[in-house]
Amino acid sequence: MRNTWEVTKIMLKMQYSSGGKHSNTWIYALLAVILIPFFLIIMMQVFGAIIENVYHMLTEVNQESMLLGFVLLFITAILLFFSFITILSAFYFSDDITAYIPLPLHPYQLLIGKAANPLIYNYLISAVIFIPFLFIYGSISSAPILFYVYGFILFIFFPIIPFTIVAIILMFLMRYVNIAKNKDRSKIFMGAGSLIFVILVNVLVRLNLDDAALMSAFTAYIQEQEGLLKMITTIFPPAYFGALSLHFANSWQGLLAIVALLAIFIITALLFIWAGQRFYLKGVRGMSSGSKGNLSEKASHKLTKQRSILKTYIRKEIKIIIRTPAFLMQCVVQPLFFPVFITVILFLDLGEGLSSLGSVTPEKNLFLILFMLSIVMLSINATAFTAISREGPSRKLNLFLPIPFHHLIFAKLLVAYLIPLIPFILITFIGIYVNIPIHILIGWIGISLLYNCLAVIINFLIDVYSPKLHWTDEQELFKGRFTPLFISLGQTAFFGIITLILWNTNMENVYLIMLILLIAVAGLTDIAKTYLKKKITLETLQNLDN
Repeated sequence: MRNTWEVTKIMLKMQYSSGGKHSNTWIYALLAVILIPFFLIIMMQVFGAIIENVYHMLTEVNQESMLLGFVLLFITAILLFFSFITILSAFYFSDDITAYIPLPLHPYQLLIGKAANPLIYNYLISAVIFIPFLFIYGSISSAPILFYVYGFILFIFFPIIPFTIVAIILMFLMRYVNIAKNKDRSKIFMGAGSLIFVILVNVLVRLNLDDAALMSAFTAYIQEQEGLLKMITTIFPPAYFGALSLHFANSWQGLLAIVALLAIFIITALLFIWAGQRFYLKGVRGMSSGSKGNLSEKASHKLTKQRSILKTYIRKEIKIIIRTPAFLMQCVVQPLFFPVFITVILFLDLGEGLSSLGSVTPEKNLFLILFMLSIVMLSINATAFTAISREGPSRKLNLFLPIPFHHLIFAKLLVAYLIPLIPFILITFIGIYVNIPIHILIGWIGISLLYNCLAVIINFLIDVYSPKLHWTDEQELFKGRFTPLFISLGQTAFFGIITLILWNTNMENVYLIMLILLIAVAGLTDIAKTYLKKKITLETLQNLDN
């Protein structure tokens, strides 16, 4: 146990050691104390009314526990998706793994150490969703103190269960599926497969039920106590026991449910250790080789064909992101999860029932909701805040190549501007489907595109002033870098305050609200562009290491 704890501390220190090298670490702690509670309060205010309405609606049919089960299932789906990405990266595709193999450690000890950092991300995700919901639900239902005790136990143990399940499946696959010959391609397919897996489960469950069968099952379950809870949590029993423990927190049923959940946790943890001891190192050694590949004459000619410097550098930036699994997952696939998940729910679960949402919501409220959705989606831009750091040690080559400085900056900014528009376009199509009025949609798209420019510049400046150039694994660019997160929370807080003020005023003219937000975003964007042109020079890039 001592060796396990020591190797875990070493691995975490290696991942987050950069934070201790800066004298401004206290600023991160101060921002966390200020911004994170503010962000949670905003979430509780925004979603509190929705949760309360759903709770009272379900209370009328004595099925309020369904809300608990649905939230736990939603958290499970997100954790499954992120676990696929983080486990593959940390367990198999991290460059430092070969340095730990010769150490006198059992495979399961090495595995537990590697699991620590991905689990931190699971807890952060769970905290953002589960903790506000727990207090909102507890306040609405006048829950007893044991409700919060069981909620704390759930928060500690529940995120580990989806993680261990995904880890066991992946360790088995990586042991027996020969992917060494296509190592880089397998990274992309296995990572993107996590998104497809979560969506496919949802699709198959819905497609196997016709409307008559669904209504018949719904009627049967609603007549049974906690029937809807059983109905929606059938695919993942830990969510059922977790919801049951919270719902019956003040009785022996809640105690039995939490004991059942802990039993599932112990079983999955033991299976995780057993699978790690048996399969992990064999799977890691299978990743050590790769394919050389040969270029045809046609491909060689295509690569050496003369092109515009600007176009060539843009192509280079895009290829680096697409061909590097860590960059593809963080910059492209991960932002797609929320829009794709909402699309699947919309078309398969709600069908025509939500198609009139845009026409029944007041225009003012609809526009402000869409505006804040854009802020949350676009404020943290992984492509922009790794624009300089992505090149790592090879960054110095740009200082010697005959590339105009403004071409280099413009190419990075343009790529960082375009990539976040992929999920944004999907949300736009959803808006069209739910009948958002065309003038609201056009105004929202215009302001969002302008705000995207502001967000790109802000995140790019973050990477210039706080780069991470000396990395050995691409995942290091996204681990332990809290500045982009806090800047994103700051933007959300700033525009959130403006939105709350406009929401609570008597101003009903949506065009006037658009004009106010347009002036605010345009003014900040102009200030950011002026600062970028004035402060970011060739000398700035030359002195990044100093």
